[in-house]
Amino acid sequence: MPDSQVQTKPRPSESFKEWLGSVRKTADKKLPKWASGLGEPKWQRWALIVGTSLIAAFMMAPKSFRVYSLTVGEPATETIVSPITFRVVDEAATSKNRDEILKSVLPVYDFDDEMVHDVQSRIVVAFDFMTNYLSSETAYETREAEKSKEQPPQEAASPGAKHQQFRVLDENTLRTRFENLLGARVSPSSFAVLKTHGFNVRIQRDLSSLIVPVLVKGIALSRELVVRDGKSGILLKLKNKEKLEVQKDLSQIFDLKEAVNFINVEEKDPSRDSAVSRTIKRLAMDLVNVNITYNREKSALLKQEALASVKPVYFQIAKGEPIIKEGEPVNEGHVRKLAGLNKANPAYSRYTIIAGFCLMLILLLRLGFYFSEKHLDRGRQATDDLLLFCLLLIGTIIMVRFICSLSPILGAAEKAMAPKAIAYAAPVSTGSMLMALMVDARIAFIFAAVSAVTAALAIEGDIYLFAFYFISGIVGLHGMAKITDRTSVLRAGLVVGLVNMVSILAVKMALGQMEAIQDLYEVGLGFLGGLVSGLLVSGLAPLLEPLGYVTNVKLLEIANLNHPLLRDMALRAPGTYHHSIMVGNLAEGAAELIGANPLLARVGAYYHDIGKIGKKHKPIYFIENQERGINPHDKLEPSMSALILVSHVKSGVEKARDHRLGMPIVDIIQQHHGTNLIKFFYSKALEKAERNHQTVDEDKYRYPGPRPQTKEAALVMLADVVEAACRTLSDPTPARIQKRVQTLIMGLFAEGQLDQSTLTLKDIHAITKSFVRALQGILHSRIDYPADVGTQERLNGDTHRQPPDKDKARPARTAEENGTNIRRLGL
Repeated sequence: MPDSQVQTKPRPSESFKEWLGSVRKTADKKLPKWASGLGEPKWQRWALIVGTSLIAAFMMAPKSFRVYSLTVGEPATETIVSPITFRVVDEAATSKNRDEILKSVLPVYDFDDEMVHDVQSRIVVAFDFMTNYLSSETAYETREAEKSKEQPPQEAASPGAKHQQFRVLDENTLRTRFENLLGARVSPSSFAVLKTHGFNVRIQRDLSSLIVPVLVKGIALSRELVVRDGKSGILLKLKNKEKLEVQKDLSQIFDLKEAVNFINVEEKDPSRDSAVSRTIKRLAMDLVNVNITYNREKSALLKQEALASVKPVYFQIAKGEPIIKEGEPVNEGHVRKLAGLNKANPAYSRYTIIAGFCLMLILLLRLGFYFSEKHLDRGRQATDDLLLFCLLLIGTIIMVRFICSLSPILGAAEKAMAPKAIAYAAPVSTGSMLMALMVDARIAFIFAAVSAVTAALAIEGDIYLFAFYFISGIVGLHGMAKITDRTSVLRAGLVVGLVNMVSILAVKMALGQMEAIQDLYEVGLGFLGGLVSGLLVSGLAPLLEPLGYVTNVKLLEIANLNHPLLRDMALRAPGTYHHSIMVGNLAEGAAELIGANPLLARVGAYYHDIGKIGKKHKPIYFIENQERGINPHDKLEPSMSALILVSHVKSGVEKARDHRLGMPIVDIIQQHHGTNLIKFFYSKALEKAERNHQTVDEDKYRYPGPRPQTKEAALVMLADVVEAACRTLSDPTPARIQKRVQTLIMGLFAEGQLDQSTLTLKDIHAITKSFVRALQGILHSRIDYPADVGTQERLNGDTHRQPPDKDKARPARTAEENGTNIRRLGL
């Protein structure tokens, strides 16, 4: 169809996005800074998650019933009978158990077992210091006395020289140094006694042996308090250790007074000088200190843990048992029973249940969306898909609740039908089938899991009902994988119905509840649910396509070569048409190998260059449509030529939207050149700029992008470049084809054009092999005709029209560079 005959109608999704964009701009101007960013995709996703969770939670929660509230001492105005069987905490028995468990908890004391080693170390260091000092002082004085005999008086060393050679400390300074090293106060008299005896090793050893036994057993501030708190023993926590040791015998523990008495008794050596004994006792008394202290925090923690382990004692109130009679005075027991009733019946705490459902759904949806963001191609705006996800989830809950509300009616008509048998008729697989058809089978799998959980909870179902819904959803999304026409959807629904029948029989067998008549009803309802799912999908799919979603059925329709755009391309730009068909064949074959959508890749390739036949574009500006010797770019500035080439992408996007080809096709058209540089015209511009001493803006010679976001878009980019370049080979031998394909793909990979497409190195390797095999079959029989003069000069430099092998416009690559890059791909 000519362009003049196309009736441009904005798609609903486009109009909505334009309106949303204007709202965001207005909000950014009027709202404060912190609120202007709420329109970002991240906050939109959170808004969807929270909003959907709230709506679903309100629908899933049971209705509220009466909550009883009585006042102690007042007579009851009515008789209250328990509607359910529930338990009430027996406060007296529970409190008794708690008291008993608290008595069994031993108090915790910190025991500084390292104090013994610390005190011994300080004694050794202090005594060694004094011993070394006294030895050095004696030696120095001896040397000075000998020098004074040999030298004349005028040559004797001055006090300053003496100070430089040996620092003599006064008595007080020396004692202070000793006290600091020892960590205890030393009286002048005690210090004099120690100095008189030269701080000998025996005094040092006796001092240590007097202190160590006391510190090893432990010193508490008050042994009486320890014994009173720990009648059954105490727990000792050693320093820098988490393990607790039980100490049953508390008679071995000293307090400070007992430690002093022990030192007085033990230090009675008749052979020792009394002054030395007094000095040792004084030092020992100053060195001993409390090393067992009460650990209040650890003791409290053990008590808390013990209390937490105490299970409440319950007594049971049976269903139908009177809780209180009319006129009876209300006491504490009645209040506790009614509180237990209010707590036990979920209907009495509906808002708590709503909050619980909401939090659970937020977790489910956030984890599901996180998985989809990490493992799905992000070519489309994620918010659109997540909005559909949330709408279908809410719709699933509505369907399930509505169908289950018919249970009383059907139960009255058919006495043999179980109350919840109608739940098997719910077409829960509809949502996962639509997600698989419109978005992706992987996110449909997530939907199947989430919808199965929510649907089962919405009708108070069990694990078996969840399993049934989940299996139904998985079968449904699998049935959407090979949809070729509208009737295929109905066949998929039929398969879901048959699998539903098997699942129901499996559930009944697992529960041991096989009853012929009842099972017949339930199996029939399961089959009906599958058929309804197929009908719903078939009816809803066309309603979703105008919103930008493209199904395989839609792709098959626009893949028809009689489509107005393709017919117009074949007539006006036969070179572009033939090139697009070849690119489609290459992309489709490679897509099958790497798990991409072959149909989307082929159809996207068919339309990737439709911008070359727009109103403002003449096909002759593109080399595949040029006649021999005629190149209009020879008369244009390089910047103008580059502008023409770049604009064909924008024109193609507009035409695709006008003809409602769908967002995936629009994305491929927009992304198939990525941000490639138009090297031919950029080189010409550089040469001209050098002559005129000017600079060239490289951005004007690049496609605006974005780079390919999906595997399909990346396949079209690679197939576009490879097909155009290999057609220019003068001698298309298998070796030259393989080398050219590898070099081109490696070039795009090295430039980062494939970074956002989720292609792996394994995928790129498979794509290369597929392209080489297909091109060898296409080009093997071509005859190498002599090239016309000026052929190389006529090349317009479009990034997907690579020049022949000898074209000097292409940046040269060394054999070593190409070899290295190809090895990186494992080719």
